[in-house]
Amino acid sequence: MAVNRYQAHLVVYLEDKPYREIMNRVKTLTYINPNVLDVKPPAGGWPKVFETLSENVKLLDANQHMHVLLLMDFDNDYSARKQRLQGITDNRSCAERVFMLGIDDKESEDLKQTLGQSNNEAIARTLLSDCPNNTNQTWHNRHLQCNLGELQRMRDKGVFTWLFSK
Repeated sequence: MAVNRYQAHLVVYLEDKPYREIMNRVKTLTYINPNVLDVKPPAGGWPKVFETLSENVKLLDANQHMHVLLLMDFDNDYSARKQRLQGITDNRSCAERVFMLGIDDKESEDLKQTLGQSNNEAIARTLLSDCPNNTNQTWHNRHLQCNLGELQRMRDKGVFTWLFSK
């Protein structure tokens, strides 16, 4: 089912297949509204995620209900990825509706070891448990704590209100 473009929705641009597996599980969680998620196919690398965002930034500017989440590996250089994102969104009306989450390690596959989970579906459940209430300590892991500001920003912008409702 396609998202309603006239209501708040989240378009997700993924770096690779492991993030796709995580998002497939996210959409099945009972406390997630799958009708507001538009998960795109894996881009094939973090540079292509930014390229996809750049190609769609005018559409995002024009659609106040559209929010974007970039899921990617930060390769131990979160600040460089954040700077690249800001270079694309600075001085644009959509800047407050673009979010970036990921692991500050080399590969998304490293999440399995980091979180002690055997598959990406279990990782999704672990990462989203109690996320809207800000009681999930999993995000305080050294490879994930760089996301805390973005999660708070998503919370402050009301994304969790419509994402975590059915």
